[in-house]
Amino acid sequence: MGTMRLVVETGGQATLAEASIDRLRELLPHKTQQLWLDISDPEETEVALLRDVFGFHELALEDVTRPHERPRCDAYGNYYFIVVYAAEHSGNAFVPRELNLFWGENYLVTIHRRPAAVLAVLEESLRRWERNEQRATHGVACLAYTLFESLVDGYFVVQDRIAERIAAIEESIFQGIEGAAADLFRLRKELLRVPPLLAPTSHVLAEVLRRDRMIPDRLKPYFADVQDHAVHVLAELDSQRDLLGAALDTQVFYAFNRLGKIMQRLTAITLIILVPNFVASIYGMNFDRMYPPGEWEYGFLAVVILLFVMIAWGFIHSRLLRWL
Repeated sequence: MGTMRLVVETGGQATLAEASIDRLRELLPHKTQQLWLDISDPEETEVALLRDVFGFHELALEDVTRPHERPRCDAYGNYYFIVVYAAEHSGNAFVPRELNLFWGENYLVTIHRRPAAVLAVLEESLRRWERNEQRATHGVACLAYTLFESLVDGYFVVQDRIAERIAAIEESIFQGIEGAAADLFRLRKELLRVPPLLAPTSHVLAEVLRRDRMIPDRLKPYFADVQDHAVHVLAELDSQRDLLGAALDTQVFYAFNRLGKIMQRLTAITLIILVPNFVASIYGMNFDRMYPPGEWEYGFLAVVILLFVMIAWGFIHSRLLRWL
């Protein structure tokens, strides 16, 4: 069963007050009171309340019961239905978390399924709304602003985490650590999911500003600023995706470079061993006359010295060529 929480701003109190859900019908008609109804894990009982008390459209209520809707902003009469996503970086993965909003003249209804990212956004929004001295003047638009501001601030946190992961991958590539390529491809795949889910947040804000119905004139610059921040985050994430592309090229370059170094070393070792083996193989032939002759007292010592000279020269030559 879902849970509901009702927060009321009456305009005459320094702090916000929580009220019983049973008083919702009584409080909703009073336009001087701003209501925030938060619903977690909505079921048929909560959907029926939204239908009966607020009169929300059936299509919007149907979308509330189906998760993973596309981000958007729909206008229904005197309210908006908005779908946005909070950004969560869980472990080593980016996880989008859905948040549905009904934004009316004196109320804001938030609907979610209690993921950590969404709960953090809502709690931060509540704190900012309560600290805002102009909340009574700006109405429920002030709450909507604090919510979008907290939502976009969460995008910056994920952006920083992704930047840290990119730096770690680059360091792994430079150090030749195994698994860097797998981490790189995994992160690049995650970043491909970002624009379709987070970019529409700026589009939603642009749509709300364009329709010019719920936002007081004094709050419009603040909404525009949050929209600019959302665009900035998406631009930075695009840059990070480009960095991953460059890191992939670097990974390929370093892989070929390491392969070339290995081949050089193998070639140097082969040459060092091959030349003495060539000389030794000559003495393995069954010729009657060889130089130095096998009967010579110092013949074996002379051949051994020659072989060591060849090995030393091969090593020195390889070092000069930087193959070893």
